[in-house]
Amino acid sequence: MNRAVIDTNVLISWYKSGAISNSKDLASITPIFSIITKIEALGFREITNDEIKAVSRMLDTGGLVYIDDVIAQLTIKLRQKYKIKIPDAVIAATALVNDSELWTANTSDFSNIEGLKLHNPLR
Repeated sequence: MNRAVIDTNVLISWYKSGAISNSKDLASITPIFSIITKIEALGFREITNDEIKAVSRMLDTGGLVYIDDVIAQLTIKLRQKYKIKIPDAVIAATALVNDSELWTANTSDFSNIEGLKLHNPLR
């Protein structure tokens, strides 16, 4: 089964819809979440305990990838080469290092990164 790094915007969309199942092709991948996605998704000041539990359950459906030196070095290179924010660079580096597709609703934010495979599961 192929792995896919799930961007924060996709995770939040799944949360708002009440289920991950709104993505018809989810059964074809094993989800991976960058630690950045966890931080972004759970880091809102007004987040409720119920929302924390629901988002945490969704994060538990896949593997969590931390920033190691390999991801950090590639993040630096991506920041040097492309105009990209640090969280997006970490998520892109996570996908590249893990040879995984990046599932994002913001494909235009990542479209110029060489070798990065993109998919928008929300279309």
